[in-house]
Amino acid sequence: MRSVHVYQSAVKDSFVMENSFVRIVIDSSGHITSFYDLNERRELVPRGELGNAFELYDDVPLYWDAWDEEVYLREKFKPLDAVRLEITEAGPLLASISVRVPISDQSALTQTISLSAISPRLDFDCEIDWHENRKSLKTSFTWDISSDFATYETQYGVVQRPTHRNTSWDLAKFEVCAHKFADLSEYGYGVALLNDCKYGHSTLGNTMSLSLIRAPKAPDEHCDMGKHKFRYAVYPHKGTFSESNVVQEAYQFNVPLLQIPVSASDLRMMAAEDLSPFFSVTGAPNVVLDAVKVAEDDRDSFIVRLYEAYGGHGRALITSRLNARHVQKVNILEEPIKEQNGEDLSVKWLQHSRTVEVSVKPFEIVTLLFSR
Repeated sequence: MRSVHVYQSAVKDSFVMENSFVRIVIDSSGHITSFYDLNERRELVPRGELGNAFELYDDVPLYWDAWDEEVYLREKFKPLDAVRLEITEAGPLLASISVRVPISDQSALTQTISLSAISPRLDFDCEIDWHENRKSLKTSFTWDISSDFATYETQYGVVQRPTHRNTSWDLAKFEVCAHKFADLSEYGYGVALLNDCKYGHSTLGNTMSLSLIRAPKAPDEHCDMGKHKFRYAVYPHKGTFSESNVVQEAYQFNVPLLQIPVSASDLRMMAAEDLSPFFSVTGAPNVVLDAVKVAEDDRDSFIVRLYEAYGGHGRALITSRLNARHVQKVNILEEPIKEQNGEDLSVKWLQHSRTVEVSVKPFEIVTLLFSR
């Protein structure tokens, strides 16, 4: 794996970012004009189209300023271009470009576009000083991908919504509420748009949009005024959504690793077991370990909650380094679930180990009580 590089090209004052996975071209306006997958030899941005295109819309709904959006307001917007780009990190582990985008005389956005040496994911860190009146700001990406539906994360699973407006029902779904990602995939390939705090998505044809900030004036005339920080990212992947690791990548984007300094002497004193997680899940990449907590009614017991994220069956292996002697399936209230046929065969200890095998159904939420 080679280091990441960034340099300014002589072609129309554009910038090029490249690592072992992708090569990205950003023009002088801050737009992505090329996103090339080196391993798949595939260009993701169609000729003449753009990625990371900021769009400023009038946002005057008929009722309920802070809640409603009207689909007809999307027919007209003002494109926003950057006025200053500069390289702020030049590798070898991270390459970054700083972009300043003026929005109006009162508002401006500063963005840092980053590519690491170890991932095809392109990150966008944004700081905005926002002082608008009934405006909304979105960013859009147009991909060379064809699909009649997009996939959006929701609570413990995903939903799929059409990318067209063939019927009035389709038209009513022009804005989709989602959590950590939206994904547009065709046979063999896809792109996910990740975020850490922005939940209004839309996909029309092959263009994905993310709502970044609004300026309603009722019931609070100062709503969202001032400075904000937020992040989003583009993650290309091989295979369809169901064959990808988009869920894991979205978790890693939202909950990055924490760096804790440890002295060399303390590290030498630690046993190998001390460096292993309290609970880990293997054997089923579609099963997510979502929560670990102390049980409400027994401070010596632990609750482990996991779920199936893609819509398929799985057999997950849960390994604990705690001295747990008993495990049972419970409900959300941490009450034991009584099986009609007696023994619960979906949860069983593996002999002579600290590992439990759990059978999971599509989108099933499983809560386990580990007791000593």
